[in-house]
Amino acid sequence: MSGAVFLFTLAPVLAQQNPPPPPESTFHSSSNLVLVPVVALKNGLPDRSLKRDDFQVFDNEHPVSITTFDSGAQFSTRPLALWFVVQCSMPDWEKQGSGLFRGQIDRFKPALKDLDKEDSVAVAHWCDDGQSNLDLLPTKNIQEAATTLEQVLAPIVSPDNHERTGELALQKTLQLIIDATRSVTPEPVPVIIFLYGDYSGMPKSEADHFVDELLETSAVAYGLKDRRSPRIHLLGEQGAVAHYIATETGGEYLRVTPDSYATGLSQILQQLHARYELGFKPETLDGKRHKLTVKLSDAAKKQHKGVRLRYRLAYVPVQHADSK
Repeated sequence: MSGAVFLFTLAPVLAQQNPPPPPESTFHSSSNLVLVPVVALKNGLPDRSLKRDDFQVFDNEHPVSITTFDSGAQFSTRPLALWFVVQCSMPDWEKQGSGLFRGQIDRFKPALKDLDKEDSVAVAHWCDDGQSNLDLLPTKNIQEAATTLEQVLAPIVSPDNHERTGELALQKTLQLIIDATRSVTPEPVPVIIFLYGDYSGMPKSEADHFVDELLETSAVAYGLKDRRSPRIHLLGEQGAVAHYIATETGGEYLRVTPDSYATGLSQILQQLHARYELGFKPETLDGKRHKLTVKLSDAAKKQHKGVRLRYRLAYVPVQHADSK
């Protein structure tokens, strides 16, 4: 099923000491330095008070030294490039896709005022008739982004079905975003925000392929789903693909109402701006999946009781061309 095909109701996926950890994801380092974004949450809100010595990083259960440390609280992390991704409007598919957001984009504008001065916004879309496009490259013009989103959602497209053509179109859109990110130096952190009901399904191997592609650019996916959108349950393939990709990349999917569209987006931005980035050098560049674990030190756990961490749980150390 396409429209719902792909893309990140899911509570934040948190790696904790006692509860079972979220599913692993693969983070390919773009150099010999592996960067691990970490969100620290306490009572659902970001904790900005942690220091470098509060964290411990384990590669395949072996401790590694943290060689770089950046904190959003100090505005030292990389700027964000927010890609708002929607499925074009289709008759009788409003609740399953992005149609419920049509005519409602201005509701997000109050949250966009919280962007940092170096952050940018961009727009992309796909459709079940095969359309795929980057409609607006990263810009700091919030009004232009809002106008572009409404222009994309305004036409009504009537595809023959909601099957393979739409799946491939969404995959193409994601690839275009990945390619656009790699063309920028230095690379910002690409953040995909799906305004999408996510009534979707696709082969898990294809979903995993794009998880790997996104993580090679340090991308993280989030999503906002209108509560009126239906859920989907599938056998034999990955359902709710956007939710799946959000989980795998360290993001989350939020359920919102029109009155809380801005609140949901603000919650996402708060987490992103308060994130920590821990860097370490892997001992080997073997191209194999490594289990990644981030913990608080014993002293930090006593001082910051109730803090939980969310992060990618695996990475693949590879040799980058410019580091040979």
